Amino acid sequence: MRFPPLLAACLVSALLLSLILTLMPPMSVTSRQVTRLASTSVPRAVPTRSRARGSGLMSAFGLIPRLSKIRRGYRGGGRAYSTARAMVAPVGYEVVKEEEIEEYSAKATIFRHKKTGAEVLSMEKDDDNKVFGVAFRTPVDDSMGIPHILEHSVLCGSRKYPTKSPFIELRKSSLHTFLNAMTFPDRTLYPVASQNDRDFYNLADVYLDSVLHPRAKTDPMVMAQEGWHYEVNGEKELNIKGVVYNEMKGVYSSPSSLHGMLTQRSLFPDVTYKESSGGDPERIPDLTYQKFKEFHDNYYHPSNAKFFFYGNDPVQKRLDFLSNYLDEFDSLPNARELSSVGTQALVSEPYTITQYVPVAKGQEEKQTIASVAWLAGEDKLSELESLAWRLIDHLLTGNTAAKLRKTLTDSGLGSSVIGGGMSTYLKQPYYTIGLKGLEDDKSADKMMSITLDVLNEVVESGFQDEALEAALNRVEFSLREFDTGSTRRGMAFLFGAMSSWNYDQDPVTGFKFEKVLAELKSTLKSNPKYLQELIQTRLLSNKHRVLVISKPSVSLEEEKETKLKERLRAEREKMTEEEIEKVGEIAKTLTQRQQTPDPPEAIKTIPRLTLEDLDKETKNIPTVKETFGGSVIGLTHTLPTNGILYADVTFEISGLDSSLIPLLNLFTRIGSGATGTKDKDRVELRQYIDTHTGGVSCDWETSTSVARREDGLAAVAPPDKTQLFLSMSGKAVKEKLGELFGLFNEMLHDCKLDDKERIVQMLKESKSALESSFVSAGNRYAVGRLSSKNHLPGLIGELTGGLSYYNFVCDTLNEAQTDFTNLQNKLQRIKDAIRTVRKSDYVINLTGDQKTLDKARPLVHAYAAELPSADEGVESLSEQVQSSGVLSLATDLKKATPTDEGVQIPTQVNYVAFGGRMYKPGERVPGSTSVISTFLRTGYLWDKIRVIGGAYGAGFSINARMGTYAFSSYRDPNVVKTVENYKKVAEFLIDADIPQAEVERAIIGTISTLDSPQTPYGKGMTGLSRHMTGYTKEDAQRWRDEVLATSVEDFREFGRRLKSALENESSSPSVAAFGSKSALEQAQKEGMKIQLMDAFGS
Repeated sequence: MRFPPLLAACLVSALLLSLILTLMPPMSVTSRQVTRLASTSVPRAVPTRSRARGSGLMSAFGLIPRLSKIRRGYRGGGRAYSTARAMVAPVGYEVVKEEEIEEYSAKATIFRHKKTGAEVLSMEKDDDNKVFGVAFRTPVDDSMGIPHILEHSVLCGSRKYPTKSPFIELRKSSLHTFLNAMTFPDRTLYPVASQNDRDFYNLADVYLDSVLHPRAKTDPMVMAQEGWHYEVNGEKELNIKGVVYNEMKGVYSSPSSLHGMLTQRSLFPDVTYKESSGGDPERIPDLTYQKFKEFHDNYYHPSNAKFFFYGNDPVQKRLDFLSNYLDEFDSLPNARELSSVGTQALVSEPYTITQYVPVAKGQEEKQTIASVAWLAGEDKLSELESLAWRLIDHLLTGNTAAKLRKTLTDSGLGSSVIGGGMSTYLKQPYYTIGLKGLEDDKSADKMMSITLDVLNEVVESGFQDEALEAALNRVEFSLREFDTGSTRRGMAFLFGAMSSWNYDQDPVTGFKFEKVLAELKSTLKSNPKYLQELIQTRLLSNKHRVLVISKPSVSLEEEKETKLKERLRAEREKMTEEEIEKVGEIAKTLTQRQQTPDPPEAIKTIPRLTLEDLDKETKNIPTVKETFGGSVIGLTHTLPTNGILYADVTFEISGLDSSLIPLLNLFTRIGSGATGTKDKDRVELRQYIDTHTGGVSCDWETSTSVARREDGLAAVAPPDKTQLFLSMSGKAVKEKLGELFGLFNEMLHDCKLDDKERIVQMLKESKSALESSFVSAGNRYAVGRLSSKNHLPGLIGELTGGLSYYNFVCDTLNEAQTDFTNLQNKLQRIKDAIRTVRKSDYVINLTGDQKTLDKARPLVHAYAAELPSADEGVESLSEQVQSSGVLSLATDLKKATPTDEGVQIPTQVNYVAFGGRMYKPGERVPGSTSVISTFLRTGYLWDKIRVIGGAYGAGFSINARMGTYAFSSYRDPNVVKTVENYKKVAEFLIDADIPQAEVERAIIGTISTLDSPQTPYGKGMTGLSRHMTGYTKEDAQRWRDEVLATSVEDFREFGRRLKSALENESSSPSVAAFGSKSALEQAQKEGMKIQLMDAFGS
């Protein structure tokens, strides 16, 4: 499992770390449908909620890359400049710069290794989640995907660690909090993180040896496996396999990815960005082993490297560790010059570029994508201008009420806005904005005209004072909060530093936002037209503008397939019989090597922890239960939040008529401010939210309470343990809490339901998003189809986020356009039902530091006292469950007949899921199952599905609350072979002689997941989750104890249970595969009895 290259979505700001999650599929179909603490094999997860929280992960990335710009007094690759205070340089290094970062209570020092010239950014902070990273600048002059293939290949064994995949061995047996590698358009990055000191340096050592001394340099089979190689079938026909090759076939099946790549190529026609660093599937087979090796020789050298450390470990220890590797190298003359990224000169006239992208038959109407993009300059933006553009982005496109985004949305030309801002993570800044779902080229021209008109209007009239104040407050709030979400804070610093450091500019200055923020405020005061001037200069007066149009083609995938067959046929005709035999022998040798376990002596070289290194106690979440407003349950979590309060008001809606449940996504978007309220239109509401808070949102989720056996232990839950909850969530500084709680009431109870135009547009956006997601993340939907036949939360997930939901959205869109009153009445029924909630059904969850909580309590008491409540004698939503609510869906679940399904989507790859029920309600799922899940994902499935099968990823999960299991694959060239491998798992576990050492490795890997670091807000949500589900600290400790006590016999017992489930029809094992029509039809020919359907109904 590795981080996909950003080239697939190069126009999205920063890193899109959410893509990581697509590699290992979750049990739930959508973030809104969550079985609490049971959606993965480890029952600890916080409910995944889609919250409009403003700063979040992307804001952290928006902060750092956009501010990490040129710093006076620093010049990468040159001499050391004076620093704020002198530091004695360690032996072998010189100090380039030393600076305190008061904003984040950190200290940054830049060192240069004297012998090689390698630079080291060492960040000291009181954070035990330490981060190490090494980055190489890796420009390309072709689209063979060398950086991407090399990124995979170097982690397949090294001089010191001669196993086939040290990477996967580390995933098995370390306490990593991050372990991955990623390819950018001009750099390749290898980061690791861990909270355990010994583990941290183990990870860093394996990574350093891997990048500097990879086995791939001497073993061509590595490139063949990870990049590409020929295989010969029974008819002696050629085909191509390779992990990266197949991954990029998936990327090149996505219209959005293809559009983004064309936009990048169009903006940079003369430099490295015109090529695909990830690899074009048509060009990857042109890569030779010689060129592969030369690329490593040229770019993977310390003289071309940037090293990064973060955390609370000693600086001297970091440098000593590096010296063990760097001291054996000499300087590589002109290394940075060799890897330099050229500057794209600005052109003098705008231009238009058009391409075709694949769509499903019958779906070609209104599928054109268009963007207008500017290359905004030949140099990096200054710190001041970078922050100013962040402010401009928020004003123009930062939310649905922002001026440019709103105008494009309200035009009705397309289904959803794409792009939306200034991107600064490459050498030169560029700006993009566009629309999906356009009619044709003429609509693309209209989109560009609207964009230019809005920008001209802004330059002429400026921004409203209220809008500017709101945007400035929101940007400042996110800067000070620095909420990196699920991303480790040290990782955010690393990613931010690289956006400038990669180009030999100061990586530190961008972290110090106070000075530049004050400068921006001062500049806006002295020059009120400053933002307009930037828009005029960078965009309107700039002729380096391109209109990029991607037009739909229903035949493109078939044309690509035909072209590939012709190429392979031509290659085959060139070969002699001896050459064909050699191809077959190479492929056979590769397969044999893939199937041969590493020798014990090689495995022993991988550094690993022991069970004695693991914490035996589960981590405590500080939670105090109290009462607000007389009868409302309150939960408070005292945690360091820098004066910010995170608040959630949650209540049960399980009695909501089941026919209305699929409308909850639409209703909660409305409740999040998408249409405004009775007193504020959506622009006024958004400005008020941004002025006074860090974000407010409405959301809903599915929850499954813990079922108890007679002995009190948690067991598989029956359907009546499933509940629905709706919540309002937000965050604000303690001086603005009154406004925050006022917004909760206004947005939920006074939201407008009569904005037909806006509601139609939201439905179009949902339809478009689902169509894209089927192609890019089909594994999620395949697993969701399985879940919908096996448990109630899964059925709800399918109805609100799966293929069934897509059909519902299409029908609802038609209803909104032809009979809006009827749809409005349904939404009103949800709104009316909410008012039947009793106060005893509410839970108010607060996370903050002690002073903030003390300030909040009087306001929360007053808020709770005024909450609407059902009158006595009126059946509340929590009491209507059996008659018409969520449990009425259990009848539909009983009627579900598990069938093997093949869902056709326009793609060159497949997503194959297989699973069913393994434990019955009332039975207990032991903690050992999560260890076995880890073992399968990082062992059997990794080898069979990824290494040998060529898929990009494979997963296995046990839903501990529901008692179900699911296998899945990601960007898979196979269907039948994959399912056959799934079905062999049971016998493998029963018969395999699994060493206890392997079991212990899997235990360590599982504990790593259990102990994943959380932000204060995340901890508060975990506390809320445990309260709502009845999952106690004792349950968590029991699960942990069982994980630690897992034995080889547990593996065999699991295998026997799985075998029984596979052989028992009542256990409902079935297949769900999303893939190309040709692949699914071929699966039928090979004997798989799958029922074919088109995802888009044509």
